[in-house]
Amino acid sequence: MTTLGHSIAHACQGHDTFGACHYSQQAATGIGVAILALGIVSLFVEGRIRVGLNIAVIIDALLMLAVPMILIGICPGQMMHCRMVMLPTLIVLGVLEIVFAAIAVWFDSRAPRR
Repeated sequence: MTTLGHSIAHACQGHDTFGACHYSQQAATGIGVAILALGIVSLFVEGRIRVGLNIAVIIDALLMLAVPMILIGICPGQMMHCRMVMLPTLIVLGVLEIVFAAIAVWFDSRAPRR
């Protein structure tokens, strides 16, 4: 099974050793799976619980942004695939997750309670 992170926005391909790009990709994939699980769970719960789940998505998305930019990093090569494709993809996806989760928190917190 191929994911977006392992097909289009993949890390640099090392021959014998793995660099920061590889570990950032692995961490981002794990965080993405957690966000996916939170999204699936949110389909089956009431609005107040969805608010908490969406706050967790925002925190996970911030963590996903921090992985390649602060925590693990990526390789220093300016023309490497990880810097030109993987990093911008993670930034765009992270920001979109934050924006949509914040909108969902706003809508779910304003919904009338039963």
